[in-house]
Amino acid sequence: MALLPLQLWIIKVRHFPNKLFTTTGYPFENNQHHRQCQKKRDSALIAQAFTETAAHMGATVTDYYLNAMQYRGCQGCEGCHTRSDRCVLKDDVTAILDDLYSADIAVFSAPVYFGDTCGQFKMFYDRMWSLIKTDATTEDDSSRLPPVKTAVLILSHVDATGAHSDVLDRYSMYLEFYGFDVRIITAAGIRIQPNTDVSVFLNDAAGLARE
Repeated sequence: MALLPLQLWIIKVRHFPNKLFTTTGYPFENNQHHRQCQKKRDSALIAQAFTETAAHMGATVTDYYLNAMQYRGCQGCEGCHTRSDRCVLKDDVTAILDDLYSADIAVFSAPVYFGDTCGQFKMFYDRMWSLIKTDATTEDDSSRLPPVKTAVLILSHVDATGAHSDVLDRYSMYLEFYGFDVRIITAAGIRIQPNTDVSVFLNDAAGLARE
């Protein structure tokens, strides 16, 4: 299993974009004992490398740790298309969905477990259905979000490079459907042991933030 925390960052910037947020969903993020033992875990630094670089450049960053939040997955009620233009569920994910409208950059990071992102991330991702216009006449007009936004998608797993490409393709496709310009970091071959060398991924993340 992959080790990257599941996290979402929102970035606000001055010369950089105005706002950035991150969503992280590593399952142990809300476990105090595990957090104390593994707070220096290298894979957690991959997403942080991006946001810390962005913050240094003037961004305002908001972090969301999904495992520490109380929320439900999409209920399939279609209230977001029949009674409101937002998700009608009111819980901790409401703030994330609201921030997506004002964020310039959204950083999504998640581990791949058993052929898909972990449950915490998938539950949140399904709630993003409320961002879609079901009455759009063209695919270019399908998103309720304002245009010119960037999504940074960071997925990690223990398998070789190229594994789980279907997961990457699927999540990238939907982010593009929401109107994001998608940038990708895939951290493949992440070993489960602590202190795994992930410096190449840290450099990739920091370099992407400087672009």
